Amino acid sequence: MNTFDILEQLARFEVADSQRLHLIPSENPLDSDARMPYMLAGTLARYAFGAPGQQNWAWPGRETLLDLEAETATAVGALLGARHVNLKPISGLSAMTIALSALAEHAGGRPTVLSIDETVGGHGSTAFVTRRFGLDWQPLPVDTRTLTIDLDALARQARTAGPVVVYLDAFMARFPVDLTGIRAAVGDSALIHYDGSHPLGLIAGGQFQDPLSEGADSLGGSVHKTWPGPVGKGVVATNDPALAARFDTHAAGWISHHHPADLAALALSTAWMGQHARDYATAVLANASHLATALADNGITVCADERGATASHQVWVDIAPVCPAAIAAHRLYDAGIVVNAIDIPGLPEPGLRLGVQELTRWGLDRDGTTALAAVMAQLLHGAAPAAVTTQVNALRDRLIPPQDRCDTAALARSLQASDRPELSVA
Repeated sequence: MNTFDILEQLARFEVADSQRLHLIPSENPLDSDARMPYMLAGTLARYAFGAPGQQNWAWPGRETLLDLEAETATAVGALLGARHVNLKPISGLSAMTIALSALAEHAGGRPTVLSIDETVGGHGSTAFVTRRFGLDWQPLPVDTRTLTIDLDALARQARTAGPVVVYLDAFMARFPVDLTGIRAAVGDSALIHYDGSHPLGLIAGGQFQDPLSEGADSLGGSVHKTWPGPVGKGVVATNDPALAARFDTHAAGWISHHHPADLAALALSTAWMGQHARDYATAVLANASHLATALADNGITVCADERGATASHQVWVDIAPVCPAAIAAHRLYDAGIVVNAIDIPGLPEPGLRLGVQELTRWGLDRDGTTALAAVMAQLLHGAAPAAVTTQVNALRDRLIPPQDRCDTAALARSLQASDRPELSVA
């Protein structure tokens, strides 16, 4: 392995990736402006320790980065309804670790952590992290038919559990949760943390729910799903100054270097969200709802109940009546459409989990969603990729902005080496 081979591998991936339509609910690439910090050596290489407005002579010259962090925290807080925001987490899992660590101390004693079991859509790491902290973990009581929390059962559970931390961690997130009901069930002494990794951008746009005003003590998560920020960044937020102080202390303990380039990319994505969050979130919900309807109209079974199919960016498809989920994902992938084939709560066999947030940012609208659903249905029902190539290419050319398409020829020229004239990344 040498430098050229590595760059060639990366180039091949970049070209192929830029030619596909991505419907993964947990991804949302940065705009070209927000990628700029990763081309600046200072933001990539430097530590940024200290308080805004104060010189730190152990790490001199970092005041600009610290000021940017403080300004970004304020801007993120304005979008999330939070007076205190910590931007030290370096991922969603990092935010989870900091939150659970601080909340356990804040609750006092040896609290019981209640979270959503993985089988009904909870994050697989929550129980693991909780137990590694030496805390008791119990699953929240979830109605497996509606996938809503059974509030009566929760009230009984909370009465016998001692100090309680409720950690709401749905990564299978189609609908808001009843935070008012959960607060009433567990009482004022319990702590409630809302992990908003998936709907965070919808929350910022005022189109999902407002956790901190509905009963949650704190809010956190990653910023690269519906919030179009960098993968290497997470947030923890609250309106409780005492809890905020604990978050700051625990973040300092769990995180050493919190990556100024990621912080700068988050600052740029936050500026974009400050201007566009409401319109963007509104469009995401409209596109998800219409995609669900259009797929159903084309003979694809979409998971739905009395609330409808979705109120978020996610659409779940029961594809087993047509073919196994892995085969369905393969058919779509061969035609240039990327989806999740995973376990879906309530389904006996894996299904497809679709997300429209990335394509919505690129301009997906009702007509585009109709066309996308029609193409997907043809493929899922067995059409060969070649039969829909023209339709997929037209959608891609319409949706993916020129600055986000990989210029194959330019990339090949930039990587060309005198001893490797045969280089081709096409």
